[in-house]
Amino acid sequence: MTPAKPSFLKRKRIMAITTLIAGSAVLAATAFAFVFWPSDAPPGKPKAVIIDQLAITDPNPDFVNAAGVRLQDAGYAVDYYRSDEVTVDFYRDLPKQGYKLIVIRSHASQKVFERDPATGRAIEKDGVALFTNERYSSFTHTGDQRDYRLGVGSYPQLGITDKYFLIGPAFVQSSMRGKFHDATIVLMGCGGLSTKGMAQAFQQRGVTQFISWDTLVSAAHTDAATQALLSHLVTENLPAAEAVARTMAEVGPDPSYGSRLLTFP
Repeated sequence: MTPAKPSFLKRKRIMAITTLIAGSAVLAATAFAFVFWPSDAPPGKPKAVIIDQLAITDPNPDFVNAAGVRLQDAGYAVDYYRSDEVTVDFYRDLPKQGYKLIVIRSHASQKVFERDPATGRAIEKDGVALFTNERYSSFTHTGDQRDYRLGVGSYPQLGITDKYFLIGPAFVQSSMRGKFHDATIVLMGCGGLSTKGMAQAFQQRGVTQFISWDTLVSAAHTDAATQALLSHLVTENLPAAEAVARTMAEVGPDPSYGSRLLTFP
């Protein structure tokens, strides 16, 4: 079942319909369908986005609602993308949307493949790739597949056999369209800063601050830490490095994996 749209969007002026969702112990009972989705931000108002790919396995509407309200209270126009909306082409056009703050609640892989320029073959490297929720097909995005800008991932540990496209640093560098303009990215997934490759790729696209974890992290811990981080980052308007330091002082490393929140550069 598609996760319900977050209740913080009740604040929007134009609401179309209200529907009831039955039979779910996880999702909110009421979903609001809005005419403007994402938001139609007024000129001059900074835009933020919550990209909720992780909801495919770990929905947390409480996190989304609280984060959305915090961002709105800090003066942002807030967009929210459900798990089923997180596709390859969504990421392809992300730089053109004008976001100043991008919260990516997503699974991430810590292995990427790149084309060896000498042999033309794929070589495996340590790195970060973001899961999309677009099911893999050998017949779509063929150029990006051929040049190893896209990968394939699944969740066998969760009993999910479906395969999904992953985007790696090469996709960010060569296949995204447009530029970010002094944006900050908070990548909530595992190991976003286990290496610098993904952060550097986004930096080349115009991202000025990239915040993520140095290794594996649980959904519960990254949700709690990101709430604290947003409080320091947008409510108190602290610099990224100080916001990260205060967050780690409050919530500590992940109790299961020992991962720590870092910022780049």
